[in-house]
Amino acid sequence: MRVRAFVNALIMAWFVILSTTKIAAAHVSEQGIVLLLPTNIYIISGCLAVISSMLLVAFLPHDRVFSFFKPLRIRLPSFDFVFQNALLKDAISLVSLAIVLCLIVIGAVGSRDPLVNMLPLSIWTFWWIVIFMMHSVFGNIWSWINPWSGLYNRALKHVGLGLKLPRQIGCWPAIIVFIAFYGFIIADIAPDDPARLSNFVLGYLIFTFLGLIIFGAESWFKQVECFTILFSFLAQLSPFKINAHGRGWHIGLPGWQALRQRNIPFTQALFLLSVLGSGSFDGVNETFWWLVQIDINPLAFPGRSAVVWPSTLGIIGANILLYVIFAICIWLGLKVVNYGYSGADHSAKTNVNFQRIFSALAISVLPIAAVYHASHYLTTSMVNGQYLIAALSDPLGNGSNILGLENYQVTTGYLNEIASVRRIWLSQASLVVLGHIIAVLMAHYVIAKHFNTWKDVVIFHIPIALFMATYTWFGLWLLAAPKGA
Repeated sequence: MRVRAFVNALIMAWFVILSTTKIAAAHVSEQGIVLLLPTNIYIISGCLAVISSMLLVAFLPHDRVFSFFKPLRIRLPSFDFVFQNALLKDAISLVSLAIVLCLIVIGAVGSRDPLVNMLPLSIWTFWWIVIFMMHSVFGNIWSWINPWSGLYNRALKHVGLGLKLPRQIGCWPAIIVFIAFYGFIIADIAPDDPARLSNFVLGYLIFTFLGLIIFGAESWFKQVECFTILFSFLAQLSPFKINAHGRGWHIGLPGWQALRQRNIPFTQALFLLSVLGSGSFDGVNETFWWLVQIDINPLAFPGRSAVVWPSTLGIIGANILLYVIFAICIWLGLKVVNYGYSGADHSAKTNVNFQRIFSALAISVLPIAAVYHASHYLTTSMVNGQYLIAALSDPLGNGSNILGLENYQVTTGYLNEIASVRRIWLSQASLVVLGHIIAVLMAHYVIAKHFNTWKDVVIFHIPIALFMATYTWFGLWLLAAPKGA
């Protein structure tokens, strides 16, 4: 009862704060566009919304929390004959491979302008932004369009060496590859250069095919190929699922499929944290704050070659820091839950294993990583998406006009008006807050599954709640922070 009374008092305090907050401040947005947006009030309100959701969910019975993630069954055609058709999936994969090879050639011999050449626009705008975001809504598109599975299933499987990767290493290779990929985005001197990107994509294409031939698809896709792992996790945020064998659809709150997973391996949990950590540092390394830390004048940026090593060490350090902070929150939660159990109550101590709860809770950071990626790249997709349309009309850069866009002009005028930028920023902030609220519900679901009493659930959730509230502020601050790189 004392715990419940304490939580009641906290809720009342938060609502008093919400009703009296009047803070506002100037804001610099979108790298050089200076606007008077009161971002502080939105950041504080967003954080309080997340914290309020944490406090409110603490009062709900476990069955009610579980019911949030119980999907509804919808009797719609499942098109089972399409989605279970292996030949069709392999055919689409082969088409995808052909497109990737064409893009590699275009990148190597086409225009060196990354806003004209199809390769950087396709990779960084369509694949890394649009396809990434679509997985959280529509499910595992990558399982259909990845450029490896078709050729492997139809030809290379029969020439494989049959070796297996040691299970003991788990997903560590995928974590290393993923962080290296983000290192290319952040630290390479010219990741947008079409010729340079062409070599990178070709190298990764060959690297993956060699891995499939030597170790086979099962172990390579589960332990090394980071994008297959990434997109399979993101697909579990989709509210939709088509049931096998023509049994209709299921629809539920985003994340319900992710929570159906049992016994997530520890290295997969670290991979999920790496997605969040790498994406977060992708935003941090552009801010005035970071540039000042590495002794760079943000108003006179000397070029990417001057920050290669700070960026490389920064992304590695950011991931290690996130691992440590998340682990400390889990450790503190277990310590606080067990504190006070002594003597006759010694048997009442929780037997929840640290590694088990660490792995289970890591799935709750997935919506945070997804919404931050979407909000971070929103304006980039709005601008570069227009360049992509123009490039589609002239894919070879030879003056052709396939789509009939003679007078097509890319516009960024909406970034020069306070009203439109306010709408964009509020959309980004709303995405971040919504993602954190879903993460809170997912975390509470996981905790309630592992602890027996309401008191233990609430107490253990305190450090996790602080972690998520802090990350809400951090994510909104990143969106609002002045950019200088």
